[in-house]
Amino acid sequence: MDTQIDFKNQNFLVIGLGSTGVSVIKYLKYQNANIVRVLDTRDNPPNQEYLGGLELICGKIQFSSFTDINVIIISPGISIYEEVLQRAIRCGITVIGDIELFALAIKSWDCKVIGITGTNGKTTVTALTNYLANVAGLSTYMAGNIGIPVLDGYLEIEKNKKYPELVILELSSFQLETTFSLYLEAATVLNISEDHLDRYRDLLEYAYVKANIFNNCKLQVLNSEDSLSISMARKHLKQSIFGCSNNSKFKLNSHDQMFFLNINGHDLLNCSRLQLAGKYNYLNVLASLALLESIGVNILDDKIMVFLQKFKGLEHRMQKIAEIDGIAFIEDSKGTNVGAVNAGIRGIDGYVHIILGGDGKGQDFTPIRELVVDKCKSVAVIGVDKNLILATLEGLDLPIAACNTLEEAIDFCYDKAKFGEFVVLSPACASWDMFRDYKQRAENFASYVAKLSSKRLF
Repeated sequence: MDTQIDFKNQNFLVIGLGSTGVSVIKYLKYQNANIVRVLDTRDNPPNQEYLGGLELICGKIQFSSFTDINVIIISPGISIYEEVLQRAIRCGITVIGDIELFALAIKSWDCKVIGITGTNGKTTVTALTNYLANVAGLSTYMAGNIGIPVLDGYLEIEKNKKYPELVILELSSFQLETTFSLYLEAATVLNISEDHLDRYRDLLEYAYVKANIFNNCKLQVLNSEDSLSISMARKHLKQSIFGCSNNSKFKLNSHDQMFFLNINGHDLLNCSRLQLAGKYNYLNVLASLALLESIGVNILDDKIMVFLQKFKGLEHRMQKIAEIDGIAFIEDSKGTNVGAVNAGIRGIDGYVHIILGGDGKGQDFTPIRELVVDKCKSVAVIGVDKNLILATLEGLDLPIAACNTLEEAIDFCYDKAKFGEFVVLSPACASWDMFRDYKQRAENFASYVAKLSSKRLF
C-alpha cells in the first residue's frame, strides 16, 4: 500500500542534516510543504546554512519533538528500529526516507525502474547496467546509494523537463527500511554476507530488510550461488537466475581453466576479455545482463558485447594503482566487509599480502582466517578492531603485524612481498576510526605507494 502524503495539510520533520537531509529539505520546499523542524544527533551538524530559518534541535532524539508532526523523513544513518521512531509509528506518524519520497514523485513519469541491492557488488552492477543501457540507446537516471542524493537529481530533471526512459536505483538496506511505494520492473539481491550487524540483530534480519526490494516487483533476479538470495524467490513473481548451476539461464561456465558468459546454453564471451576481473565480477555481469533483458534490451546484440568488454569497473574496488619491482599494489578501500574481501581476494591470481582493519561494524571475522590460509603470505592489521582480527588469525604460520598507521602496514607488506605477488588494501572494515571515509583511506594508500615508487627512481 502506497504511503499517503499531503504536502499542503501535513506537518513535516526532517532527521539528519547531511547531504540526504539537505536534499529532502530542498524537495519539501519545492513542494511548498510545512517543515516544522529539523533534528540532528550531532551537537554541531554541517550544512546549517541550508536551514533558511528552520528550527534545528541537536542531540538525542526525543519523542516530544514529534507531537505536532504528521510525517518524519529520516536519513539512512538513522534506523527506523530506534525505539523513539517505533513509538512514533505506533502513534500514527508516517516515517519514511528520501527513496520513498522519490518513489511517490516519479509516478507521473513514463519510465521503467529497476532496483539493485546486495552486500557486495551492487555499485558495480548499478554502474554497468546504466552504462549498457546507454549503449542500447536508453536515456537513464542512475541514483540511490550512488552519486548525488536521489531528490537532488529529481529536482534537476523536473527543472529541465528531460525525463529518463529508465531509472536505475542502487539501494542499501538502510534505504529499504523506509521504502514502501517503489514499483520495479525488476530487482536483484545479488548476495548476502555479514554487514551492518551493529544495526541489525543478526544476518537473517539484515537479509529480511534487503528482501523488501521485491515487495512491489515484477521480476526477481536471483543468485543461485548465494543461499539467501536464491531463498528469496516468491511464488507469485517471475525469476531470472544467474550463477554457475545448470538451471541458471545466465550461467558462468567453466572449462579449460577459463570462464565464459553463457546465456541460454550458449557460451557468448570468454571472461578473460573483460576489464573486470574475478569470478564475483563475472557473476555481477550476468546479473546486469539479466536486469537489462527484463526491460526489453537485446543483450545478445553485438554492440552490447563489444562495449561490455570496455567497462573498467569502479574506483576503490580492486584497482591496480602501481607496480614496484614486479609487486602489484591493489587498492580495494571499498571492501568494507568480510564478504567483499573474500570475493575480491579470491579473484586475484597470485599470492597476496593483505592490509586489514578499521571499524568492523560488529561483524564476525572468522571467514577471514580461511581466506588468509588459502591466499595470503603476510597480513598487516590496523584500526580500532585490529585485536579482534588478530585473535581470529592467532596461531597461523605466516608473518602478521599489528600496525599503528596505514603507512606502517604498507611498509610491512611491501617488505614481505616478492616479484609477481600483490600488496592489497582490502580492509573488511569501515574507515571511520582513522579516516574521514573510504575515499580518504584510498587516497592515503595511493599517495604513500607513489612515494615508494618514486624512491625507486633514484
